[in-house]
Amino acid sequence: MPERDPPPTADSDADRLASLFETHRQRLRAMVQRRLDPRLAARICADDVLQEAFFLAQRKWLARGPGSAAGEFVWLYGIARDKLIEMCRREMREIRDVRRGIPLPEDSSVDLAERLIGSDTPPSSAAARSERRERIREALAQLKDTDREILWMKHYDELTFREAATVLGLKEDAATLRYFRALERLKRALVQDNIRSESDV
Repeated sequence: MPERDPPPTADSDADRLASLFETHRQRLRAMVQRRLDPRLAARICADDVLQEAFFLAQRKWLARGPGSAAGEFVWLYGIARDKLIEMCRREMREIRDVRRGIPLPEDSSVDLAERLIGSDTPPSSAAARSERRERIREALAQLKDTDREILWMKHYDELTFREAATVLGLKEDAATLRYFRALERLKRALVQDNIRSESDV
């Protein structure tokens, strides 16, 4: 009778999680660093976020069950993202815009939106560029947190629609639809900005 492989032990599971976390550490760390609000950078360290995320992953690992390699990364991504949100909320209790539950640095979000919507005729003057960024900032503020998240996940964190949907607890079709609707809103904001600029000439 052929010998059977021994059943997995707690130690082997812990080793597998540690190896998996180490494999994705750089990508997770980059995600945390991109999302850190500059106001909190001196108080929250990306490595501390990852350490807290790893401890949380250890507690959840055995209950999770087997999954694909891609699914394991998304699972770790979700844990690290949630831990970052928790730590930011803790530090921002006395800051007025704590109502924004998902930390996304404002300037980085505006830069991302500018890249996404593009422009064949970018503003030539500093004043015009500043005005356009303000219009984009206003358009971003009108988006739901989840819609901003999907834009961010797709283009900064390079998640697929399926992965982003998994993290956010959405169906893939719903995540895809929300992405394109958010993009269209940003493009409309730029069109309105161009019309305003032309009328001022």
